Amino acid sequence: MDVIARSRNRATIADVAIAADVSRATVSRVLNNSPLVNEKTVQKVRAAARAVNFVMNAQGRALATGRADLIAILMTEPVDELLSDPTYARILRGITERLASTNYLPSIVLATNAHQRQHAARHFAQSRIDAVIDLCPYEGMEILDTLRGSHLPVVLCGQLENKPYEGEFSTVYSDDIVGATLAGKFMHKLGRRNIAVIMGPKSNPASIDRLQGYEEGLACPIPPTHIRHTGWDSQSGFASMMSLTHSIPGIDGILAGSDRIAVGAIAALNSLGLRVPEDISVIGFDDNPIASSFSPALTTIHQPLLKEGKAAAQVAIDMLNGAEPTTLVMDMHLVERESA
Repeated sequence: MDVIARSRNRATIADVAIAADVSRATVSRVLNNSPLVNEKTVQKVRAAARAVNFVMNAQGRALATGRADLIAILMTEPVDELLSDPTYARILRGITERLASTNYLPSIVLATNAHQRQHAARHFAQSRIDAVIDLCPYEGMEILDTLRGSHLPVVLCGQLENKPYEGEFSTVYSDDIVGATLAGKFMHKLGRRNIAVIMGPKSNPASIDRLQGYEEGLACPIPPTHIRHTGWDSQSGFASMMSLTHSIPGIDGILAGSDRIAVGAIAALNSLGLRVPEDISVIGFDDNPIASSFSPALTTIHQPLLKEGKAAAQVAIDMLNGAEPTTLVMDMHLVERESA
């Protein structure tokens, strides 16, 4: 028998549906590991598939289900951030761990400039992926605008001001205001009163929300002179800390917008002969691995980034199986260590 003849004689989803006495849609759901199908039906469909010698391949699956088995992980920040920021690494790990038990393959789509974003939008419009998980929705929002009305499931990892896509896309995020409020309250509890803040880029929504939370926790506004906006990395934290100590005498507390910033700030304080936490308390944000391994270990705000990634992947799967857009807010908590 030649290749064409063998191909024509292969069992199809329709054959499995007839053998199992269910609809083709039910067979498709079983093949997609949908939680909407009860275990008894799953076993019946699988037994029918074995009975008719059904063999699924990628091309046949795409034709039968209308899916490409790809979930795009959209990254619109500079690629250096993806490679250097442990925040993204942990969210990505969560996404990939959840998708590992499914038929979906995660595919990172870099769209860090206008040309790449246009190309990504065309790629999505041609239905070459099944869903989109956007790691940084505050950048390159023109892509999200093109996805409106496309019926493509979209999950945003992060809250956007005024919730422009509410009801259309799902959102999974940790509330930065709540987390930063915890940090501000703890700093106030320590008795620190001359507080300075080293925060990420001014336009980043996380910077805006964390500043608001710090002020709510401290129960007082932070003077603009005591705020430095910079990158999220340790070098930026070092330079900003040096600038603050030279311009503002008597700082006794630092609220850092990331653990990497906090590490850089402590290095600057060490170089100036200032002790942490005896002279200055430092509180980070994220609870990345560096927080517990650094000396002194960082007091910080824990973001459940791994859980956030897993939740984003699960929401994408649920939407592919017919669920409506939803919003999940992850809990944060303060981890007390040696730096405060």
